[in-house]
Amino acid sequence: MAEQGGLRIGSFAGAAIVIEPAFLLLALYVVGSAVVRGGVAALGSALVIVAVIFAAVLIHEMGHAGMAAALRIPSKRIVLTFFGGYVQFARAPKQRWHEIAVSSAGPGANLISYALVTALTPLLALALSPTPFTFAVLNALGMFGFISLLLGLFNLLPGFPLDGGNMLRAALSYVMPASNARALSAVCGLAIAAGLFAFAIWQQFWWTMFIAALLGLGAWAELRAARRAAQGASPSDTTSNA
Repeated sequence: MAEQGGLRIGSFAGAAIVIEPAFLLLALYVVGSAVVRGGVAALGSALVIVAVIFAAVLIHEMGHAGMAAALRIPSKRIVLTFFGGYVQFARAPKQRWHEIAVSSAGPGANLISYALVTALTPLLALALSPTPFTFAVLNALGMFGFISLLLGLFNLLPGFPLDGGNMLRAALSYVMPASNARALSAVCGLAIAAGLFAFAIWQQFWWTMFIAALLGLGAWAELRAARRAAQGASPSDTTSNA
């Protein structure tokens, strides 16, 4: 079903699940890179990677939306895009601990997924016959577990616009003015983005470099917003990024 800004594929916790056309950029990058390195024979494994990334990001955002629903915070849309995904809420959490809970639920869902895959994969390996299909399934599960772990841990880093940055901002708001908490979280985000960008250049991870640049832009925008808030203008924010 067509949805404004993307394709609706279902719903969860009262929110439409939407895939933006820009998500195809990520799929094309993964598939194109694999084919360039390994030829047409690498196409199958590249498609599996795309499916695994899709599943891990979707579970992450469903974690946010599910926790928000438990706290009676309505969600409008769960959106998957080229940089991951985000949840668009009908309103921002009214209490700081609500924001911490909602922000932590996304990485938490990924880490739970990793734990389940780690526990179940050896059991499946023993229960299933050793066929090429079995090996492919176990390999896909292992890849899903690894990406889930990576996505969960990365989003817990304490810098805006990552989930850990939202958690840090909310926690600091208990002991300092909200504008100062926003600014500190944004500065941490800029530091994380700079470190990730340097690592990406060193390893020649071009997609990672792009992600680092987006994180830096998000952190810089938040820092400017915090400065405006300190001067009396406090814009609201009702989205949670992956």
